[in-house]
Amino acid sequence: MIKNEDKLKQLLNTFNEEGILDKIIIIGSWCQYFYERYFPNFKAFFMTTDIDFYVPNTNKIIEKNSLIKSLKNINYDMFEDVLTNKSKFQSPDGFELEFLTSLKRNDVATIELGNTNIYAETLPYVDVFNTNYEIINYEGLLVKVATPASYVIQKLLINEKREIKSSKDLNSINHLLVFIKEDYTQLEELKSLYDSLPPKWKVKINSTCDKNNIKLFY
Repeated sequence: MIKNEDKLKQLLNTFNEEGILDKIIIIGSWCQYFYERYFPNFKAFFMTTDIDFYVPNTNKIIEKNSLIKSLKNINYDMFEDVLTNKSKFQSPDGFELEFLTSLKRNDVATIELGNTNIYAETLPYVDVFNTNYEIINYEGLLVKVATPASYVIQKLLINEKREIKSSKDLNSINHLLVFIKEDYTQLEELKSLYDSLPPKWKVKINSTCDKNNIKLFY
């Protein structure tokens, strides 16, 4: 099991208290922690100390008090990229938090979350999560988590640019696909999502699968 679950609970409670928990979606490696609830015998097989939250609509982030101060109260300091303004939060023991949002037509590198003075990095392909998430009751909190299908699709789309993380991502994709293929509902969801994608996205996914001998459906 992935360590640092206590960090996750602390962050989710903070977001809930600030009134933004229902406006963000957990994506990336920490999704696997929640997939243990989807599939019998599934285990997240690596540790990570960073967690990414996708923000579909940055304008809807309205903090009740101050998100920066609330994160500071649980020992997260904010750091800013001097070139892009991207915000990153880090705890003394190295646990990192970032916000991400979809790339806009004007290609800006970052977008502010409401009026929080926190800037999310803009990335391509993350809008696949806009409607492809599940709401999970976790420790009494309703948490949005990317579906297994959207996790696989997005990881395949970005793999060629992941460099040193590419191999890790491919391992996680193959690991998760074993369980998706054993679950009729999850497999049909993967097929449906793939079919809904733009042709250029499908070409990129197919290329990554071919290069790495990944059987997406069978």
